[in-house]
Amino acid sequence: MAVQRWLVNVIASLLLVAGMAGAPASAHKDHHKKPVAAEQAAAPGAASQSQPAAGPPAGMAEEQPVDRSNMSTMGRLFDWLGRLHPIIVHFPIAFFPAALFTAIVGRRRPAFAAPVQFLVVAGGIIAPVAALLGWLDAMAADPDPLLTVHRWLGTGIGIGSLGLAFWALRRPEAYRGRAMLVALTVITAAIAVQGWFGGAMVHGADHLNW
Repeated sequence: MAVQRWLVNVIASLLLVAGMAGAPASAHKDHHKKPVAAEQAAAPGAASQSQPAAGPPAGMAEEQPVDRSNMSTMGRLFDWLGRLHPIIVHFPIAFFPAALFTAIVGRRRPAFAAPVQFLVVAGGIIAPVAALLGWLDAMAADPDPLLTVHRWLGTGIGIGSLGLAFWALRRPEAYRGRAMLVALTVITAAIAVQGWFGGAMVHGADHLNW
């Protein structure tokens, strides 16, 4: 009976991690650089009728293509590094929920708690890098309230994750404590909220409405 209950918890946690990783995957597309214009071919012999163009969803600014031909070498480098943000950001998204899951299971099964330190340190190293690349990615973006919150929340996650990594390195036994469990819960919840803001910038603030 205990084994069945443990398997149910494992499956539920994996589904949760998969759902959280899915939203930011689409949320971190090049939101300020992707062109939005689409061409439609008219049917032969049909009379052309002008229709009002559909605007972007609520809460999302209209995107314009970026001309990189006049960029300096350093500007191109920063722009290219910024476009790595959607790739790098998935690592802390995976590491911290996985660390939280193993920390919870490890309270009853100590063998499962062994990877917690590695996951926390790995996530704590990569999260600040992802935050820095996010700043580079949004350098040319127009001011936007959603982007502002997304930017500073990501910065906070990066700083907090780095501090958590130092704590896990200096206090290897900390992964067994309740404080580590609380810290991982806060970081994981912040990552979930960060994913919502990322999705809102691409799909509009109502993208998760029922």
